[in-house]
Amino acid sequence: MHIEALRHRLRALGARPIHEERVLRLWARGESQASGRRRPADFLPLALRTALPALEVELQALATLRADEPSSDGSRRLLVGLADGRSVEAVLLPRGGLCVSSQVGCAVGCVFCMTGVGGLERQLGSAEIVAQVALARSLRVVTKVVFMGMGEPAHNLDAVLEAIDLLGTGGGIGHKQLLL
Repeated sequence: MHIEALRHRLRALGARPIHEERVLRLWARGESQASGRRRPADFLPLALRTALPALEVELQALATLRADEPSSDGSRRLLVGLADGRSVEAVLLPRGGLCVSSQVGCAVGCVFCMTGVGGLERQLGSAEIVAQVALARSLRVVTKVVFMGMGEPAHNLDAVLEAIDLLGTGGGIGHKQLLL
């Protein structure tokens, strides 16, 4: 899933730009759609309020935690399950960092990396990339994102840039803290 497709769905449910940004902001920050200064019932159009619980479940299903392996250096390797049953890895780094994946597998095949052994299975959508951040934020604070997990981010540049755009605006992560 891509963020732009999600925006179109929200608009089809009657969301105005301010509603769309609220839903995306809360999701990218790993927060419940019920959080915030105003209750959704006081703010969002009826069709969007009605669809919001199912949408929130769908967004959470984009990236689910399958395994969490802590390391002695303070990092945590996360095995992230995707909605289609495949998995990628993300790594929580010390001092608020997170390394995310942009592909399932990799076509490059670097000799020092096991990710490329099986080749490239598929590109991640921008929403799947942001979902890794939302999942990690449910575990601890994330203030920096590094796009050096599974896959080569430059080979999926459109999705990576779309994810960077949302994370750097609504996601509250400074653009200088979003690293390729």
